[in-house]
Amino acid sequence: MEKKELMAELEGLKNSLEVSINEKAKAEIAEQLKSSLTEVNAKLESVNANDSVEAIKSMSTEVSKIKSDLAATVSGLQILESRTKSSKSNIEVVKSFNEAFIDGLEKNHDAIQNIKKGQPFKMEIKAVGNMILGSNLFPDGNLSGYQSYSSRQAILPSQKINFRDLIPTAISPTGLYVQYQESGSEGSISVQTEGSSKTQIDYDFTQIKIVENYIAGFSRFSKQMAKQLPYMQSTLPRLMQRDFYKAENASFYTTVKGAATGVNTTTGTNPVEVIMDLIANQQTANFNASYCIVSPKTLGLINRTLLQNGYYPGAAGVSSVASGAVIISGTPVVAASWALDASYLIIDADYCERVETESINIMFAMEDSDNFQKNLITARIECQEEVNLMLPTSAIYLD
Repeated sequence: MEKKELMAELEGLKNSLEVSINEKAKAEIAEQLKSSLTEVNAKLESVNANDSVEAIKSMSTEVSKIKSDLAATVSGLQILESRTKSSKSNIEVVKSFNEAFIDGLEKNHDAIQNIKKGQPFKMEIKAVGNMILGSNLFPDGNLSGYQSYSSRQAILPSQKINFRDLIPTAISPTGLYVQYQESGSEGSISVQTEGSSKTQIDYDFTQIKIVENYIAGFSRFSKQMAKQLPYMQSTLPRLMQRDFYKAENASFYTTVKGAATGVNTTTGTNPVEVIMDLIANQQTANFNASYCIVSPKTLGLINRTLLQNGYYPGAAGVSSVASGAVIISGTPVVAASWALDASYLIIDADYCERVETESINIMFAMEDSDNFQKNLITARIECQEEVNLMLPTSAIYLD
């Protein structure tokens, strides 16, 4: 018996198994077919491994036994088919074993033709079932279907208010900003006594030099990423600008509160009373209390104090609106996430400024390091600037 004749006989045996079965008996029939198929595959592997005429001839008896077993299975299936035809509501039409087997032969035609010693071939037939994404869509099941994309990206939020929003901006083209600060005087101006000389006064000035530094950073990404994620071209600048302002706010806040020397004494027992005292100190020194900068947590404590004490709008010069904004003695209380909890910074915007040499700018370039070789793009953000507290006594800080 030649190898082709053996394959033909096995195919003929399996062709006899075409039948429609119901859900109830499917498991039992599947087990019988699986057992027969396993035995057939074992014989095929034996032939592949030995590849000898004697081995092929010795299979004749065993093939006849398989034929007898399969014939009994076919008989049982025919009886089952005749019974289930009378109850269509319980019938599920499925693909026949013959069709599945023939499909398998067609799909694996090349592999079967190349069977030789040391290269056996085993064909498995997937059980027929309902098609669902999890098991019939490859490679990732539900994640492999057509995708729709949101026009928005879920990026982290930026800080709601920036220090630069509260103070004016001065321009310094050279990056070296010089200011003359009044540092003292001798003599005085007074009422003249008739017939006597007027009093004389002189003033001293100190030269203050402000050197603007760069607040900067960069990000590097591939050209492939830019093409596959088009939103990066518009979103990356937003991310970098957000983080730039965070760095700027932290730098300005640290500089100003560290330089402030205004009087910060108070006898207040709650945040509202403390701010009232600090504003009074600021006005006593002839400065304006343009803003009182606190953390959001401290602003919440201020509103709780107003609620608990039953303060009505306008009482003692305090006003709190539905949005939560508070004005005390005419000074807006600004909540900034970059301010420390339980701290108060009062500034006079006429004496605090941001000195700028280069405005904030974002640039993209491949001419950086080995970007050209690696198809990388560098995005850079920077601003040459500095905060200038003109007179240290014009700001009050209390922690």
